[in-house]
Amino acid sequence: MKIARMNVEGKIRTVVMKGDECIMVDDSTNFYDLPESSFTDQKPLLLAISPRDYLVPLPKVTSIRDFYTFEEHVRKARARRGLEMIPEWYEVPAYYYSSTSMIYPSGSSVPYPVFTSELDYEMEVAVVIGKEGINIRREDALSHILGMMLANDWSARDLQRREMKIGLGPSKSKDFATSLGPYLTTIDELEDLKESDYRFDIPVEAYVNGKKYSSGNVRDMHWSFSELVEYASKGTRLRKGDVIMSGTVSTGCILELGSEEYGWLKRGDVVSIRSPILGELTNEVV
Repeated sequence: MKIARMNVEGKIRTVVMKGDECIMVDDSTNFYDLPESSFTDQKPLLLAISPRDYLVPLPKVTSIRDFYTFEEHVRKARARRGLEMIPEWYEVPAYYYSSTSMIYPSGSSVPYPVFTSELDYEMEVAVVIGKEGINIRREDALSHILGMMLANDWSARDLQRREMKIGLGPSKSKDFATSLGPYLTTIDELEDLKESDYRFDIPVEAYVNGKKYSSGNVRDMHWSFSELVEYASKGTRLRKGDVIMSGTVSTGCILELGSEEYGWLKRGDVVSIRSPILGELTNEVV
């Protein structure tokens, strides 16, 4: 099933989508119990859904860990800074924490930050933790995941270059906007797309003003989501509502593609991240 949160007639409501049918969930239903809930006694709704009706797919984002898992992206991004790959990247799945205070749903506008002249998108996918746990084994990790969604980790590249020289990773260059949505696709619905090594065959593309910029696949992650959950939970309790992002899918940003050819984002640009499985996440830069 797909789970969305929407503005329905001026009220925030949770909607479950099964095929072409939409079912509005009773307010008393626990959000994280939805995959096990039965909706056989509820009549489907006929909703005229506008792209601007979508809200962030989960009630509260408790944390965001953004990993760095696509080798092609890492290699090309480092090469543009004159750097070789380092062996440590293959040893641990590194991540940084991103802010939960500036999260944008699909269909919303994202303000152009005043501290950059090199605004970039990052085409990503993310999973949401639906069952708490600590020291989770990768074999059990999928049972802790509620679902998967599209994500855009907006980036200020000129500021990021300065921050990276300090050695603590990106900070303010990422601390102004993250887009999530439009909905969560529950992990059971992705079962047929799962490969033997816990990776998923899910294509993703990015468009700017209708022109295709990026094309990649979740299966190309060097570290699978199961491995990311295992690593993140070592000695730390993962909570319901924690978001784990994949990092930039290969070809999934202007930094990797080359700003000399594509140019950095500007006000008025519309960025759309699309997947036949996970939907379309669209935002306009204002």
